[in-house]
Amino acid sequence: MKRRLSIFSLLIAASTPTIAAPPACQFESVASGPQKIGRWIDKNNWLTTENLRRTLPAANIFMPALRLEPDQAGEVLRPASRQLDLAAAKATDPIDGRERDLEFLLDSRLAADGILILQNGRILAESYRHGLRPEDPRLLLQATRPLLNLLGAISIGAGKLAADRPVNRYLPTLGKQPGIRKLSVQRLLENEESRSWNDQDLAGWRQAGGWTAEETGQGMRPWLSLAGRWEKPPTELSAPAVAGNPDDDLLAWLLAESNAMPLSRLFCEQLQTRLRPEHPVLWLTDSQGTELADGLALSLRDFARLGNLLLETRSNRNRSRIPSWFIETLTASAGLRTPEIRGLTKGSEARYGFVHLGGDSNRAALIGPHGNSLYIDFDRRLVVALYASYPAVTSPALLATLDQFWKTIGTSGLALRKP
Repeated sequence: MKRRLSIFSLLIAASTPTIAAPPACQFESVASGPQKIGRWIDKNNWLTTENLRRTLPAANIFMPALRLEPDQAGEVLRPASRQLDLAAAKATDPIDGRERDLEFLLDSRLAADGILILQNGRILAESYRHGLRPEDPRLLLQATRPLLNLLGAISIGAGKLAADRPVNRYLPTLGKQPGIRKLSVQRLLENEESRSWNDQDLAGWRQAGGWTAEETGQGMRPWLSLAGRWEKPPTELSAPAVAGNPDDDLLAWLLAESNAMPLSRLFCEQLQTRLRPEHPVLWLTDSQGTELADGLALSLRDFARLGNLLLETRSNRNRSRIPSWFIETLTASAGLRTPEIRGLTKGSEARYGFVHLGGDSNRAALIGPHGNSLYIDFDRRLVVALYASYPAVTSPALLATLDQFWKTIGTSGLALRKP
């Protein structure tokens, strides 16, 4: 009798439809909001410096996006046994040479909105200011470009791209443009040059993406494909490059086409699923639903996880999709004739959109506009994630303050307190 019941139970179980788990990396399209915050912030001025604190964590109010909710099994970051007291730790203020505490540098020199410091994946310090909340996905703007270069390196490692092939090999739509036929995948990923875009070109590029009130509805890829678009001579970018340009969206298109999947899904499958994010992820799109190169938005914790992923890649190379050569390129010592990056320690050098930092070995940083940055010390296993609203896109003073802040965090004997 028991045997009959067991068989009967199995038959019932087999005939009962199972509820499939939601597919991983399934982004949902989200329409833009009212394109206005309060009486004064609208699509005409939402990206001006004075409004960034309000608008970067609320980018979907102004533009359509793809949204991915966090996996229910997402891992919550835990605090370290002792915490870094930012008000007690001292540093030299590069602006006036006086000794200041780190809280002063964050508030008065960097205009910080959020700071998160990890060591060995544990939280040493975390704070939020000026209305930024831990769960808010904040728009990275040009700080997304180094991550696209990283996805390009992963694509090369997976055989989806060949570094020495011209870009038009993967984008046949652009095959008749000589400027594209001369541009290799390697040169595009190195992120050291761009076309000589004039102000009219850049205005048209922003309008095609839907970043401005003068949105054309054309979409990014038709704009990139226009005949003669790429017949401009290359020009060397400043280092680090923190201002976006059409080359970024060319790379975004290249990654999507070569991997035969949307850019958001590629980011999710290659990087995000390994991060186990806590909070939603947004990717802004143009009017056609195509992801924009400057459109990724992450919470501060999930941004910091990217730095931790690079740390873990160096420790467990066989378990990572990130090629080991990419990490070694970020950490290898610079040559004697490295051009100076004003504000950073001598020997600092731009590499694939990241910056290899001079001074102590094995340090790298992702430096975006307005002080948004991700610092990685591979030896001390430190990650410092910063969201800021510095009143200039970049400047030597900003870079010098970031450099001093990172050095202070990395020194021994910092003031620690119990959480």
